[in-house]
Amino acid sequence: MTSAQQFFIGNNLPTAHNLSIISGGKTLSYAELLRAVLRAGRHLKDSGICRDDRVGILSHNSVEYLIVLFALWRVGAVACLFSTRLPDNTLKKQLKSINCRRLLTSTDLVAITEPSQNTEAADEQNFCVPLGQEATIIFTSGSSSTPKAVLHTFGNHYYNAKGSNEHIPVIPGDQWLLSLPLYHVGGLGIIIRTFLGGGSLVIPDHHQRIDETLARHKITHLSLVPTQLIRLLQNAGIHSALRNLKVILLGGSAIPDSLISDAIKLGLPVYTTYGSTEMASQVATSKRLSEENQISSGEILNYRQLMISETGEILAKGETLFKGYIETARLSLPFNKNGYFATGDIGEFSDDGRLVVRGRKDNMFISGGENIQPEEIEAILSRVESIDQAIVIPVKDKEFGFQPVAIIKSREGHFIKIPEILEFLLNYLPKFKIPKAFLDWPDQIKSDTSKINRLELSQAILLAHPNYS
Repeated sequence: MTSAQQFFIGNNLPTAHNLSIISGGKTLSYAELLRAVLRAGRHLKDSGICRDDRVGILSHNSVEYLIVLFALWRVGAVACLFSTRLPDNTLKKQLKSINCRRLLTSTDLVAITEPSQNTEAADEQNFCVPLGQEATIIFTSGSSSTPKAVLHTFGNHYYNAKGSNEHIPVIPGDQWLLSLPLYHVGGLGIIIRTFLGGGSLVIPDHHQRIDETLARHKITHLSLVPTQLIRLLQNAGIHSALRNLKVILLGGSAIPDSLISDAIKLGLPVYTTYGSTEMASQVATSKRLSEENQISSGEILNYRQLMISETGEILAKGETLFKGYIETARLSLPFNKNGYFATGDIGEFSDDGRLVVRGRKDNMFISGGENIQPEEIEAILSRVESIDQAIVIPVKDKEFGFQPVAIIKSREGHFIKIPEILEFLLNYLPKFKIPKAFLDWPDQIKSDTSKINRLELSQAILLAHPNYS
């Protein structure tokens, strides 16, 4: 690259003829991708889209999605990325809340990217975006609170990827699987990191399972949330393919110790990572975990600055920090006088300066005057062989105010024995942190999402067990 502002430059790159995108039977070189982006940009301009316009995209991952995303940046528009899982009423509210007047669906994306003589780009043959240009609006996927509209500049995404690649390199010939949706900041991070390093992005059909994709392509880099890796490990037939990867980047939610242990035993190249939507994805990432190094705390990546507040909250700023929240079409700046953003996560620094994340500040509750962080108890429960997943919630108690109750899901083929669990927990936790009760995971709450909605889970439990309400 000749400039930090030039993300990819098509024919001017040594990698111009290397593959940028692999999707089913379709491939695009970097030069072909550039031409497709320029054509789509011309189409967008001709359709009336101007600089600073907010344009929504509602679609599953696809080659067309990616081309239009870059074309929007090329013309200076802001890409507003919406979840395909949203009910219509929620989508309408989100569109209105950020003053997004145009929404592109998958059908629109195909039409915009269809080659024709009328859409051939006639201007300069490069792709250059000022780092300060507003680039995306992404809604947070918080576990309990109302989603917030996060405004990023192109520079936020660029420096997030740059810091990640300095920690975990991506080079020409590498293939990173787009295993997360593009409306999630983690999905955006994958494409920027891949193209910044000159690698190839593999886009699977949204119906295709990850294990099927691994069998078809020479994937080198894989981003997963814990539940995805748990499910992959249940398929012994792909353990060899997982071992042959260069990187498995694991994050998105709390990672069970038992999962880390299983991955290390199998020799998997796992790196754990902590991040947030507001920081454009990664904040801290571990070294490769091994038998000698099972510590999943992360090294703070370049272009980020962190500090711990007096209350133990992680504060963050740097080149990756978002511009602000969009609230009723206005920009809200949730930063302290020194420019730090309060993440809502509780953490600390290890003796050698690594970040250790303890849990969410808003999940903490007080029992008999003692602070209880549910994630601490959940981490211990995850070590129990018979437990597949565990969530700890507070329930009202006349004597203590609140007491912890564990909702647990057993592993397939295992039976949960409460006395054995209690005996195990007492080896690691004081008595006031031992759950008052152990309840079965409700059938109506899915456990295959990247983030469990604690409020929804609590409500389901209290309906099923009114004596705890």
